[in-house]
Amino acid sequence: MIDVLLISPSFQGLTREPLGLYYLSEALEMNGISTSILDFKASLPSRSTFREYLRSQHPKVVGITSFTFNFSNAMQILQEVKRVVPDVVTVMGGVHASALTKNILESTSSLDYIVMGEGELTFLELCENLLSGLPVEDVKGLAYRKKETVLNPSRGFMNDLDRLPIPKRDQLPGENYPIASVQTSRGCPYGCIFCAINKFYENRIRLRDPVKVADECEYLINKCNREQIYFFGDAFTYKSSWVEELCDEILRRRLKFHWACETRVDKVDLSMLRKMKRAGCASVQYGIDYGDEEVLRRLGKAISLESVDDAVRWAKKADLFVEAFFIFNCPSENEDTMENTFKLIQKTPIDAVEVNLLTPYPGTSLWDNMDKFRMRIVNHDFDYFTTKKYVMENLDFPRRKFVPAFRRLLKRMNLFSNPDYTPEIFDFLKKDIKLRAFA
Repeated sequence: MIDVLLISPSFQGLTREPLGLYYLSEALEMNGISTSILDFKASLPSRSTFREYLRSQHPKVVGITSFTFNFSNAMQILQEVKRVVPDVVTVMGGVHASALTKNILESTSSLDYIVMGEGELTFLELCENLLSGLPVEDVKGLAYRKKETVLNPSRGFMNDLDRLPIPKRDQLPGENYPIASVQTSRGCPYGCIFCAINKFYENRIRLRDPVKVADECEYLINKCNREQIYFFGDAFTYKSSWVEELCDEILRRRLKFHWACETRVDKVDLSMLRKMKRAGCASVQYGIDYGDEEVLRRLGKAISLESVDDAVRWAKKADLFVEAFFIFNCPSENEDTMENTFKLIQKTPIDAVEVNLLTPYPGTSLWDNMDKFRMRIVNHDFDYFTTKKYVMENLDFPRRKFVPAFRRLLKRMNLFSNPDYTPEIFDFLKKDIKLRAFA
């Protein structure tokens, strides 16, 4: 029997470690609270198997996280939890729950609490109080129902991310995750209208000590036999001196592993990228997003096309694999701006492209200001908020014009070299069978 069960619902896309749950579990275990983690993405259980697990473990608290696009799955799981263990306390955290806290609590009886904002300290205090029979009314960062929905005062953020312990990663089979993940920072100081992270973390960024990051890499290499690591942070190269310190620490320890990161094109230079390569970096991911400066301005990107060209060419000179993300169906978009983006992709030596559709996630500036951006939601079902589905219409470039133009663009981008693979983005108008909560 365990005190707390932590669950990550399934979702479509790359299987990555449930890093947030690892940190939560470690914080609880260090304070004498027993935990277990279930990752439905890596191993989707049947409903009957899940029921048997709940009966055998009989957790006192179940915590679950979710994105917007698998929120309905998370709610199905919680409903099943309440059926099998009626006296269990259910808790949800994450960006989506923090953005729509009041709405979620008022629309479901299967959820008892929502942790708003950063979770480790709030969830730890909540579990300690629940397991000790103490009241929870004074727990900062907590939302719950009484006669009406109560939102306690914000807890704020940890000033020192180095308080986070290195997760042992012994609760889930390592073979489920071909690439390990290490958190390098939290937050983002930039203002992209499609990202909820900047609002969630109040437009600030906190960096972990490079020595602590290297410690975690060394642990993964020596204790977990990992050879590939993804550095999880929204702006890896935000501070050049920090990148320099981390690379120096990796080289000093002679750590042998391949790693990748995501960053901005205006925060790199050739010298930095070459040093990253020497320290084991294999791939860099750039959020380029569009090939027209007016559309970029409307997206809140604050980058120039010149910086795009420089960043990609520098990365290739450093012998790095370059991946780039692009977004279509944007404010101010038309066939001419789409053509500008196509030309940028053709002339720039990018190795891999991911194409997405602009999606109005709760908590973003786009969600809060649809009229300002001349957009309107045409599909309110969160299951389709995957960045691969058409859920929002540009009033100045409506569906009847956008759809044929976008299909022509995708064909010209040569996304179909493998006859057995059709990217989901090409079928963005189809109503897919919804992702299942249970096998």
